[in-house]
This record gives sequence, structure tokens and C-alpha cells, in this order.
Amino acid sequence: MDSFNHFTCIAYDTVDFLIQSKDVLFGVFLDVEKDVKNIVFNRETLPHIHIGELLERQFNCSHTGDCNVVLVMRIQDFIKEVRNDIVDYTNTAFPASGNFAISVNTSISSKIIDTSNLRLLPLGIRDQQAKCGVSAIGFSTGGKNGNILRKQILISPDYLLKKFFSTGLIKPDE
Repeated sequence: MDSFNHFTCIAYDTVDFLIQSKDVLFGVFLDVEKDVKNIVFNRETLPHIHIGELLERQFNCSHTGDCNVVLVMRIQDFIKEVRNDIVDYTNTAFPASGNFAISVNTSISSKIIDTSNLRLLPLGIRDQQAKCGVSAIGFSTGGKNGNILRKQILISPDYLLKKFFSTGLIKPDE
């Protein structure tokens, strides 16, 4: 199987948010306060942003369990504008490893997805949705009638954070 089929899945009640696994170093269950701007992990202080409530509000979904999962990512995978916003928001410099943490209040898993089930968005909304971090969408169906059971949304974490910062959904400290 090719690596482009491997995803980190952030599972909410009706939506699975998919991030390509190559962009996530690892995920770990940690008891981290949602408003904490940095976390110490593996003897490093990582900038930290909790995005769980943001995803729930923006995509009208609910978490499936009350857990706190931290995803550690490489900051070099993020665009420069977002890197600067993260430092401003968290008041935390990036450690030598260049790692950064986002957390969600639901479960995560690793999945292999048939990418032929994912579709680009229609041209009329594609650019606007890409600015919100949405790259593609798919639907899982089931039951006798073939009803849609879950949406699968492929997201780009850097553009998702860029949108949240630009609209004030994540407000930098003043």
C-alpha cells in the first residue's frame, strides 16, 4: 500500500477528519487542559493549540468520547504565516526538534482509506473550502437504502489553522 492511502482519522459523531499520516509524527492520549498554550512532552516544550471545539463549531459535529488526544506534527510542514501565528498565540518558541502539538477532544485512529472514494469539491466552492483547510470529501454509506453514514473530510492542518487565526476563531493573546 502506498503512503498516500494512510491517514490519521479524527473521529466525531458524523464526520471523520482525515490528515495524511505522513504529516503526523504521532498521537498520544494526554490529560492536557484545553486552554494550555504549551505542553512539555519528552523533555521539550511544544507550542500547543486545542482545535477540538473549533472543529465542532465549524463543521457542526460532536465528539464521540471525552478524551484528549495530542497530535505532534513538524512545524516545517506548516506555511510560514501559520508558524508565526502559532508563536504569537502560544507565546512559545518552537523547540530544536521543530515539533508542534494540536489536540482534539475525541478519539483518533490510523486508517487506510481508498482514496478513490474521496472527491475534490465542486469548482464553485473549491477555492473557498481549500482556504478553510478542506481538500476533499467522501461519504461512507450503508444500510438497506445506502444512506450516508459518515462524511470523510480530508483536511490540511496548516490551512485549517490559517483560517481559524484569520477569522478570529483562534484569538492571539493581546
